[in-house]
Amino acid sequence: MKLKASFVAICLLFVFCLTLHAQERKFFPLGHLEMLGGFSDVNDGEELWGGDVFGYFSPTYKFDDSLFLIPLYTVEYKRSIQFINQDEGIQLNSEYMTHNANLALRKEYEKDWFIKGSAFGTWNYVKETKDESWTKGLYDYRDVGCSFDLSHKNKSSYYKDNYSIGFEYYRRMYPNFVSLASIGMPSAPEKNEKDFDAFKLGVGLNRITSTGTQLYLKPYYLFKRFIDKHTVNDDGTYELSQMRKDQIINLDYGFRLPLNEEFSVGMDNNYLYNFSNLGYYDSMSTLLPNDDVFTHKYYSYHSASALPYVEYIHSLEEEKDVRLKLLYSYLFRYYPERKAQGPMGDYTSQDEQDFEHILSSSFAWPLTKNLDFLIRYSYTWARSNQKYEQFYRYKYDTYEIQTGISLDF
Repeated sequence: MKLKASFVAICLLFVFCLTLHAQERKFFPLGHLEMLGGFSDVNDGEELWGGDVFGYFSPTYKFDDSLFLIPLYTVEYKRSIQFINQDEGIQLNSEYMTHNANLALRKEYEKDWFIKGSAFGTWNYVKETKDESWTKGLYDYRDVGCSFDLSHKNKSSYYKDNYSIGFEYYRRMYPNFVSLASIGMPSAPEKNEKDFDAFKLGVGLNRITSTGTQLYLKPYYLFKRFIDKHTVNDDGTYELSQMRKDQIINLDYGFRLPLNEEFSVGMDNNYLYNFSNLGYYDSMSTLLPNDDVFTHKYYSYHSASALPYVEYIHSLEEEKDVRLKLLYSYLFRYYPERKAQGPMGDYTSQDEQDFEHILSSSFAWPLTKNLDFLIRYSYTWARSNQKYEQFYRYKYDTYEIQTGISLDF
């Protein structure tokens, strides 16, 4: 209730700002919409006809040259075969839908120095099967939070820099995910085991040189304090004096280099380290304790990814560009404490290692200044030394093709 009250109070404060500087206020509605139909397929699985809808709308208010109120609503719906990495493993999903509402107030308090405060909410819905109804998904979640950012622009004859530092807080809640221990046991020590509070601190550097080269570096630290999840002892009992805590160190970095007026190359990279104090006790689905396995820091892992690309942009006329982009993505995920399992669930001596490769392309042809025709294709193949796939998938090949339109307004 406190979170909802804080969110409403911030919204009312922003609305009050609309009454200020009424004689200078201007309204700038901006929006984007993509609608695509598609087909996806997975090896040893079913085919799926679906689509992808993505859009945002921002009716921005300008009070004066230094103060802006920026409401933003974003929605995405996707129906396709997709694999999502959850805490417990890699899961096959067929549909998801996300709504996000953000309200920000941005002020230039000195020349090239900006502060921004935001309040936001996110509602994410996931269908694991085609027969499941919306709002009933096990991994549905909602976020409520706020953020504060400070940024600075620095210009010279050789480059343009943008520096930023920001703090973000949000609470994530999974309304349909209930701890197995609480089923049939009202006095269980935990129920909403996936809900958590998140505290994020990040910095950023973006540079554009006089030759058009773009560089960026964006590290952040994220602390997740789980509200109702206790750690587990090596005998499978709960440690009631200790709650689960995760710490994430993330680094996004990359570049874009123009080769000439039409061709450019680039690479987007990521490194992430997730440290968790939560272990996992595996009873091996037997009543005998002598075959049970306890893994300390089961949910801790490293991941690294690289995404090189080539992009071609050809101008037909003013504000009408043909775009072609070819990409390759490689992701490696390593669990230093989690051992890979064989096909029957037996544990091996190897640490679990997951690999994912994606080849993709996108093509856009301008129909008008604001309307483009789109074609997208992707092929994904994933491999792992984790061979136990009774509940989750670690080896799969999928492809997807989509076609549709995008509209700017």
